[in-house]
Order: sequence, then structure tokens, then C-alpha cells
Amino acid sequence: MRRSTPPATFLLAALLSSGAVFAQGPATPPPAKKGNGVSPKEAQAINDMLQSQTKSPDEQIAAAEALITKFADTSYKSFALELEAEAYQRKQDNTKAIVYGEQALAADDKNYDADNLLANVIAATTKDTDLDKEEKLKKAEKYAHDAMDALEAGKPAIFAKASDEQWAKTKAGVQTQAWQALGVVALTRKKNDEAIADFQKGLDIVPDPLLMIRLGRALYTMKKFDDAIMWDQKVMDSADAPAQYKSIAQADRARATMAKQSASK
Repeated sequence: MRRSTPPATFLLAALLSSGAVFAQGPATPPPAKKGNGVSPKEAQAINDMLQSQTKSPDEQIAAAEALITKFADTSYKSFALELEAEAYQRKQDNTKAIVYGEQALAADDKNYDADNLLANVIAATTKDTDLDKEEKLKKAEKYAHDAMDALEAGKPAIFAKASDEQWAKTKAGVQTQAWQALGVVALTRKKNDEAIADFQKGLDIVPDPLLMIRLGRALYTMKKFDDAIMWDQKVMDSADAPAQYKSIAQADRARATMAKQSASK
């Protein structure tokens, strides 16, 4: 398993529409090796699936389906199903993303990537007007906590050959995503202080620029304009933040600056 990788276009669309957003980074497990009960054909199918992550969502889905169809007992079944969930998310088909995320957990209830995908997708798509709003939020909350709890079991079998450094990076990503989902849940419940605390916990682990933007917007809502400006500036100054993210942060910073000036009159 590895950290999920939703497309930048999905994240930016969510930001620009003021919807919930979750930031995640790429991290791929070691390719399957021949032997240990894995035939050369299965090993090829696994590697084809891993390589598909740089291709279109439909190609990613096809590669994952090819693996689990031809090799129903593959140890990568849960991984493949979660990869399909990510691909459907990239296609903005959140219904299917949830279906495949749940199937991934049915195949391996310790799949922290699937837990985080479900936590973030459900949190991001739950609206105030949903009649089952609280039910959805409780489900997202549980998935986020399950993701962090799954880390206690240690490296999953398919990550056995990863270095301690790789595993530490993966754990950090999982924890950050989980705190992000919990922050979005809190925002939807109008618990802004709790949301800010959750986002901060995520940033204490991984300084992700998209999460900085999310935190800045939460602080803006609380009229904590100086703090919002500070986080927006951090994104603008970040060497790792893409130009599009910096542009969003710049616009948010300008909005917070104007709000601060208006409040001081």
C-alpha cells in the first residue's frame, strides 16, 4: 500500500469552489518480485498496475481489473481495488470511488489508503443539507481513525521490503491525510476551532501546501486574519508548492488582507 494520489485538478476544483479538499502525495510500494508463490505473469500484471498510476484513470482501472480478474488470490487485491477507487475519484465519480474503497477494505481491513480515501471523499462531499449528514460525518470520522490505527500493525506484507525511511514517510502521509479528513468533518459541523487544531496536527507532520491553504481558509472564517495571511504567505514562499497553489494562496491572502483592513476601520 502507499499514499493515495488524487489529481491536482480535483483538488484545485474543490478549492476554487470552496469545497472540502484533501492533499495527498505519491508513494509507491516496491514492485512485486518473482518467486514466493508469484508467477512471472502475475508479477508482470502487478508491475503493469503500478506503472498505470502515471496514465489515464481508465488505463489505471483496466490494469487493476486485469490483475484481480486473472489472479483472484493475488496479495495485491486490496491494493488494486483501492487504486481503482483513486481512478474513479480522478474521474470525479465519487460514488464508484466509495464502492471500490469499501471493496478494498473488505479485502484487507488494514488498508490505510482505502480508509483515508473513504474518509476524505465522504467528508469532502457531505453537505449541510444532507438528511444523513451526521451519519456520513461519523462514517468519515471512523475511517480516518481506522487509518491511523492500522499503522499500529506495522508494515503491510507488500511493504515488507521498504526501508525504515520509506515506511516513516508513508506513516507521516497517512497521519496527515487522516487529520485532514477530521478537520473537514469538524468544519462541516461548524466546529472551526476543532478543525483548525486538526489541520495544524496534520501540518505538524507534513507541511503540505494544500493543507496550508485549507487551514488559512478556516482561520479566515474565524476572522483570524493575521494567522490566515501567515499561512497563505507560507504557501507563496514554499519551494515545493506548484504555481497554481501559489496563485490560490495569493488570492486568499489578498482577501484576508482586505478583510483585516475593513475590520480595523
